[in-house]
Amino acid sequence: MHLTAETRLNAILDGTGAGTWEYNLDTGEIIFNERWATMLGYTLEELSPLSFQTWEKLSHPTDIESANQALTAYLSGDAHQFECVVRMLHKDGDWRYIHTRGTLFNNDQTAESRWLMGTHLDVTREKLSQHQMEQLAKSLPGIIYTFVLEPGGRYFFSYLSEKTWDFYGLTAEECLDDPDKIFNLIHPDDLPRVHESIAVSAQTLDEWVCEYRVQTERGTYWLKGVSRPEKDADGRISWHGMTINIDTEKNLELELEQLSITDELTGLYNRRYMLRKLQESVAQGERYGDTFSLISLDIDFFKTINDSYGHPTGDAVLQRFADIIESRTRKSDIVARTGGEEFIIFMPNTGLSEAGHVAESLRIALQTESFVSDEGETFGTTFSAGVVNWSGAESQTTSVRDLLSACDQSMYAAKRAGRNRVVANGNGE
Repeated sequence: MHLTAETRLNAILDGTGAGTWEYNLDTGEIIFNERWATMLGYTLEELSPLSFQTWEKLSHPTDIESANQALTAYLSGDAHQFECVVRMLHKDGDWRYIHTRGTLFNNDQTAESRWLMGTHLDVTREKLSQHQMEQLAKSLPGIIYTFVLEPGGRYFFSYLSEKTWDFYGLTAEECLDDPDKIFNLIHPDDLPRVHESIAVSAQTLDEWVCEYRVQTERGTYWLKGVSRPEKDADGRISWHGMTINIDTEKNLELELEQLSITDELTGLYNRRYMLRKLQESVAQGERYGDTFSLISLDIDFFKTINDSYGHPTGDAVLQRFADIIESRTRKSDIVARTGGEEFIIFMPNTGLSEAGHVAESLRIALQTESFVSDEGETFGTTFSAGVVNWSGAESQTTSVRDLLSACDQSMYAAKRAGRNRVVANGNGE
């Protein structure tokens, strides 16, 4: 069965629910179809007589001006078609958002032939949803976004809320055009982890959660991204989620973490942290054959210092001794105050002889140090130290407790031998 072009056009219009309009720019004549009227709750008969004023009376005054600007842009060639959204008054009193599209038809064979023809489509639901999303985005504490990763590796943001400016100092439009503008602001130390976490989420389709620092003109601060991925049939993965600023919380967390592993008086690590590092190192050493040395130090007759000069002076001795240790050890070494006047130095990849030399250097440094009490009395002090070495390739000792005990036994041997000396032992056995 052959269908005429008019029949096909009417079928398409019925399917889309669009109203049609035709407006003669030269005579002012205007033609609407019945669906155009029913879209606003009327019949064409109720709106008769039809004229340009019919449309004008039903349109929101503010939007009439924007429609005229869009028409001027089209007729001047600055826009490829006439397009705008105008609020129009429904018969029930509600404003409906009407998407207007039109194009110019010019029949040169007749006078007064400039007809602007197009469609009206009710997009109220879409506009209200968009408005609600925009208001929601403004009220939320972070950036709402959709991030897309294509099978070929191309990635981009398909949506970003306006808070992009607050977080990155970039407009949403800038980041939509070039997603790397955001990635380029991520701290270099965190960027590999961010990329890796995205790759893992893409592979497992598990929720993506990542904390990272950004460096902007406003400084360096912590952000947290949370989003849930979904995979299309063509392999494209889209993450829908939100990014929030966690700088205050993260800094507090880091501060509390530092306090939990730090000795308050000396600023050195505490026993808890030292035990954790030793357990990690023993486990790693057993697997890869790594070696390390431990130095256990105990200040001689420290109780006498407290009793003779007072605890504030004793604290000053501990603080100065901590400074001496830190100044004569490497950045890779870990120094901890593990008791009142007890200290441990963990020296990775260090043999027994080298560790013994370090301990002896510290012994001489403390022995030659002078201290002054609150009353102005000058005094000195010494320490006794034990040194052990542990190698995963040779040792049968897997217990950190046994290792520390062996180190302490060497230190006690130094005290029994007269104090102010270093005793080095073998493989922590």
